[in-house]
Amino acid sequence: MSEAIAQDPWAQRVYLTWLARDIRYTLDALEMLLDRARLDPVPLSAWIYLEDVLVFTGKVSRMLWPVEKKSKGQTDEGLQWRLKRGPYLRRVLGVDDSSPLKDRKVRNGSEHFDEHLDEWVVHHPRPTREELEADALAELPAPPMRLINAQSRTVEVVGVRFELGPVDQELRRILARIEELQPLAALPNPEVAAMLGSLPPIPVISLDAPTRRPDEDVTTGADV
Repeated sequence: MSEAIAQDPWAQRVYLTWLARDIRYTLDALEMLLDRARLDPVPLSAWIYLEDVLVFTGKVSRMLWPVEKKSKGQTDEGLQWRLKRGPYLRRVLGVDDSSPLKDRKVRNGSEHFDEHLDEWVVHHPRPTREELEADALAELPAPPMRLINAQSRTVEVVGVRFELGPVDQELRRILARIEELQPLAALPNPEVAAMLGSLPPIPVISLDAPTRRPDEDVTTGADV
């Protein structure tokens, strides 16, 4: 656990409100995805919501398990803080490595779908006339696919399955815990909650604090 984050209420508020924002967007996209996936035929908008689910799930995953190398333009201090942020959030939110949010294979498969198409195209056999006439065609490899099954609540991308049910349950559990720790995250508008959570902290000034000029009398406007 990072003592620096544990002793910095403002940093905690920033991380928790932004994480809640991404979780709520993921849950909304997931609900819209399943609603459309139940229709026959499945409308094109279902695939848009699938991408939204994968993108926002990836954001949540990276908040909890950050990338452990310095990004372009990032300082060493920023990297060190990032490496402390993940363990801190996982600890206070009760998330361990068995969480379905840690696995990013499906999101990566969708994001790099063009690379899978390249592999399929370059290794796809080109039948010849002679093979066709001899009925000796080579077995054709299956193309990379993206599938949605509303009944089983699963998504499959290039052969890797993504169980939506456990992800949905884990997201709701984490969101409830965030709202316990940071009630600001429960505001109806997650964008407003994140912006308010990012406001700089204002120190509390005690009225009985010692004056900086002890040799002068303390007066108010009413005394003048």
